[in-house]
Amino acid sequence: MNRLRARVFSASLTGLLGLGVVGGLLATPGVAQATETSAIDAFRTKHEAVVKLVKDKATDAQLQAKVDELLDYDYLANAALGGPDRYAQICEARCDDFADLLTRLIRENYLRMIRKAEKHPVEYLDEVAGKNDVYKVTTQVKIEKNGREQTVTVDYVMHKVDGKWQVRDIITEGVSLAKTYRYEINKIAKEQGIDGVIRKLQDKLDALDAGD
Repeated sequence: MNRLRARVFSASLTGLLGLGVVGGLLATPGVAQATETSAIDAFRTKHEAVVKLVKDKATDAQLQAKVDELLDYDYLANAALGGPDRYAQICEARCDDFADLLTRLIRENYLRMIRKAEKHPVEYLDEVAGKNDVYKVTTQVKIEKNGREQTVTVDYVMHKVDGKWQVRDIITEGVSLAKTYRYEINKIAKEQGIDGVIRKLQDKLDALDAGD
C-alpha cells in the first residue's frame, strides 16, 4: 500500500459513455468498436460476481481478489484521514499498518452485508451523475437482522481509477462510510494518535471475526 503516499487523486476521470459507439459512417471496416460500461452496469457485474462467490463458498483468496476489483481502498484511506495532503502527516510511520487494517475492515464489512442478504436478490434502482464524473448507484436489498427481514437502501458512489469503475463510498440508509470513518478516525487520532487508531481498527476486526 506504499502507493497511498504518492497517489494524487486529482487525476482526470473519464466521462460516462454508456453503450454509445461511433456511428457506422465513422467506423473503420474490420475493427471492433470499443464500448464503455456505465457505472450501474459495472457495479452490477462486479457485485454479482462477488455474490456468486459467496454462495459458492469460494476461498478467502478468491473473494478478496474479486472484492478488491470493486472497492477503492486507497481513496477511502486517504479520505478517512482528511485527504491526501494530511494522510502522511497523521499516519506517519504507520501508514502501511493503517491502510492494511482499514482495507481489511472495509472488505469484511462489505462481505458481511452480502452474507446477510444472501437469500435475496439486489434491486438496482438508479444511477445519478454527480460532479467530476462521480456517479451514485442506488440499490435496495433485503437483509436478515435480529431475526427480522429488513429492506435497506444502499448507495454506491463510483468513480474511475485507471479507466475502471470502483466504489469510493458506500452510503447505507443515508449514512456515508467515508464520512463516518473520517469523523471517528480523526477524533481518535487527535486524542490517541495513530497508535490509538491502529488499536481501534484492530478491535473492530477482532469483533467481526468473533461474529459480533
